[in-house]
Amino acid sequence: MKNIFLKIIFSITFAIATLFANAQSVDQIGGYLQSGNAGELSKYFQSNVEINLKDGGNSYSKSQAEQVLSNFFSKHTPRSFAVAHQGTSPEGSKYIIGNLVTSAGNFRVYVYTKPAGGGVSIQEIRFEEQ
Repeated sequence: MKNIFLKIIFSITFAIATLFANAQSVDQIGGYLQSGNAGELSKYFQSNVEINLKDGGNSYSKSQAEQVLSNFFSKHTPRSFAVAHQGTSPEGSKYIIGNLVTSAGNFRVYVYTKPAGGGVSIQEIRFEEQ
């Protein structure tokens, strides 16, 4: 009986810790978009990341994706980022939809993630000019 109780307590504690880590990850991703910090954002990338910018999209390795975002942020210096929507799919994937205000225009940003190692990893980022 004690073992079952301990397993239940452990399971609940693990679930709460995972939810907290995922929420922190989403907040950090939003912060890195707002600051234009491609280096820190790239720490959340999968080994291959789909990036769609106003002039097209492609699948990139982690290091290539970081460079693509660095170039984008150097031409479009972020001023603010506000999360408009976020949610979770039944499979556990998360999405963030937000508005990025930059020095060269405004963008609707879509970030798609999946669970990885107690946090999330980015599988796709889309920037749509508004």
